[in-house]
Amino acid sequence: MHSNWSKLRDEWLDSTAIAKDDAKWALEAFINSEDELFEIEQKIRNKEDATNQVKILRKKVKETISSKEISLDDIALNTSNSNKVQISVPSNLTYLLKVWAAAEGRDLSSVAFQCLETGLREMKSKGSIPSVAIKRYDSACQKRIALAEVNNLLEKYEIAQVEIK
Repeated sequence: MHSNWSKLRDEWLDSTAIAKDDAKWALEAFINSEDELFEIEQKIRNKEDATNQVKILRKKVKETISSKEISLDDIALNTSNSNKVQISVPSNLTYLLKVWAAAEGRDLSSVAFQCLETGLREMKSKGSIPSVAIKRYDSACQKRIALAEVNNLLEKYEIAQVEIK
């Protein structure tokens, strides 16, 4: 009776490159909704119109996914994927950044961001960033990828249910 969602979920768990603990963490977004998914599957098998229920359930699961994402580090990528960070830069460096931006027809913030990103990547590769920070960063990235994959799994499931009709 519960084969469609269960099968899709189990296949994803077996095939994902995400660590099993992180994958299961992401699937927790469905724990409260799986019974509803199974009920919808039954209605579809009985030729009842379940499209609206799937849409409502999808919205509910997306909200749960969003709250799990926020719980990672108290930032929500769906609402804003950046934070404003203010730093003081010596005037000579500011001048260099402004000239660079003008020369490339870019805004100052994009040039400053490129410098920050390049510097952080270099520091990461040299081991200058504390390993505990790198581990937490990598773990958060894994979990975000798992949430994106679970969201994609739900979309595949929803498409499959519409095609069954």
